[in-house]
Amino acid sequence: MQKGIIGHEGVVSGVMDDGYKVTITSRSACASCHARGLCSASEMADKVIEVKDRDNSRFRVGDKVSVNMEESAGMKAVWIVYAVPAIILVTFLLYLQHLGVSELVTGLTILGAIALYFFILYLFRGKIGRRICFTISPLDETTNN
Repeated sequence: MQKGIIGHEGVVSGVMDDGYKVTITSRSACASCHARGLCSASEMADKVIEVKDRDNSRFRVGDKVSVNMEESAGMKAVWIVYAVPAIILVTFLLYLQHLGVSELVTGLTILGAIALYFFILYLFRGKIGRRICFTISPLDETTNN
């Protein structure tokens, strides 16, 4: 794996006009434990990622591939989805508490502000999608994390 690249193993689950749909199975740290059936802490979830690729004839459904993303793009995504909403929450909470606004109004205002933030993200999803993009490569060309 190249330095600065995050990669995950996946399986091509669909071919689109402009790329592929790749299914990645996310596992918790204890998913490989032999006692996972008895423990409620283990979890596995399938995630479907759309990978844009002009040459959509390189892979077929069922092919094992590596889905890659630059580490810097991953950090941008973390900031957009987690850090900024947390900053909005804390800022509104402290400011409205300082003004002496009731807890109900404070909570509803914070929910509204975060909902507005995610609505704005939805409006700019195309622009954000061009900056945070995935690439796809055959599994045998890369080494996974």
